Amino acid sequence: MVGSLSLTLIQLKKKTKATIMACKKQALLILFLSLFTFSTSHPDNGGIAVYWGQDSREGDLKSTCDSGKYAIVVLGFLSKFGAGRTPVLNFAGHCGNGSWKKCTELEFQIKHCQAKGIRVLLSIGGASSEYSLISAADAKTVANYLFSNFLSGQYGPLGAVTLDGIDFSIENSENHWDVLAAELDSLRRSRGPYFFLSGAVHCSSPAPFPTDLFEYIFVKFFNNPTCAYSNANANANATPLLNSWDYWVNSVLSNNSLFLGLPATSSAVTGYIPSHVLKHDILPHVKKASNYEGVVLWDRHTDNQNGYSASILFHVLKTPLISVTSVSDAIYQCVSKVMNRAYADH
Repeated sequence: MVGSLSLTLIQLKKKTKATIMACKKQALLILFLSLFTFSTSHPDNGGIAVYWGQDSREGDLKSTCDSGKYAIVVLGFLSKFGAGRTPVLNFAGHCGNGSWKKCTELEFQIKHCQAKGIRVLLSIGGASSEYSLISAADAKTVANYLFSNFLSGQYGPLGAVTLDGIDFSIENSENHWDVLAAELDSLRRSRGPYFFLSGAVHCSSPAPFPTDLFEYIFVKFFNNPTCAYSNANANANATPLLNSWDYWVNSVLSNNSLFLGLPATSSAVTGYIPSHVLKHDILPHVKKASNYEGVVLWDRHTDNQNGYSASILFHVLKTPLISVTSVSDAIYQCVSKVMNRAYADH
């Protein structure tokens, strides 16, 4: 009897050890799959895009990408171009405020970000008044400049880089932006490598360019009082924002991936949405759109100060990541189930 009991205990111990190992493997597989989902967050699982380059206090590009918060980093801005102007980068204190000689130092950091699976785009335009296109021929000249200097791997203002795309942040409604987009589209299809086009648009007005050639549409819900969220009084109202979002969902093509454009803090611009409101009142509605892709934040500096992206990332993703707690729960449930069965058998 004693010998039989000892043998049973030994068998049970071996079975328990094997069960725990099997359950750990199962849990690690779950964790691996969740991390894979995160690392390929675009375009399958959405994510957060952020503008970088307009505040020297925001840290360098490498640390931005190493934060683990962003799927896309948008460099802002190429603020002077077109109409015969010599193109100028404005990175507000970074790399000599955009000087050619200094900004080639960004090459390593850009490639570092891309190696981590983060897409790096260059935004053209912004709040500057020093850009315009005076003709279709001018638009094609600018397109070829962008392709040769930032998208082809040739040595240019940012070193020998092949950026992942161009973002149109156009604050005027002049003509020929459609020609610029069409020429860039022609270049990526005929000469390669393929790159992305994104467009930043105001929630309150039509885009100053046709969106059919764009993969990403950043709809800016800030500094637009008619469609931005307002908590100016006790009756905070999200209805204008949600109505405007639905308008954009129904107005663009299915190949346009939409991002909800928000400020990362209330200190700089209007339209700030507290993170708890965004998570519980805004995102559940916004994420119903089949072409929802994520949230785009202005900007890295204020996000770094406020910790906004860290507080919303889990809710922004289309499929939330599996937490470490969930993994430990999986181990516990697996072991418990097998142990109960083993004791029942004996």
